[in-house]
Amino acid sequence: MLTIDNPSKFDWANMELSDCCEGNAMDTYFTLKLFDLIMEKLDGQPVMKLIENVVMPSLETFSEMEYNGLLVDTSRLDAVGRQLKSKNMEDEDSLYSIKGVQNTDNLSSNNDLIEILYTREDGMELYPPDKTAKGKPSVSAPTLKLLLEHIEEELATRE
Repeated sequence: MLTIDNPSKFDWANMELSDCCEGNAMDTYFTLKLFDLIMEKLDGQPVMKLIENVVMPSLETFSEMEYNGLLVDTSRLDAVGRQLKSKNMEDEDSLYSIKGVQNTDNLSSNNDLIEILYTREDGMELYPPDKTAKGKPSVSAPTLKLLLEHIEEELATRE
């Protein structure tokens, strides 16, 4: 990547060839300097065995893959996509059998999830471990993961 001050305002289409060459040379120079610095810091470290025995021998294979691309069986990819979509729909449908989840709930709606998980009387009535910047209970992915961990811990202690 060329070293420029503001990439969003840079006129890439009308760039002078000499500027392009100079920018690429600077990028190459600084990449090499960074490489030398990292190699100096790693010299003698146990991780160097991994780099020498695993990473370096695989570079040729990865560079060939990047240069030549990968063959993708689009019909197989479509089949896997349909399977995942079907499984996802089945999993979502099964959520509607859980106590506190109503058929009218939209499980893609943050407001409905907040109601199901935290505020609905016949819902799960969980304590929200995190709140949004506006003070509402959070249903972000990290918060849901944290809730799942708490639930799993609780179930494990009840066994």
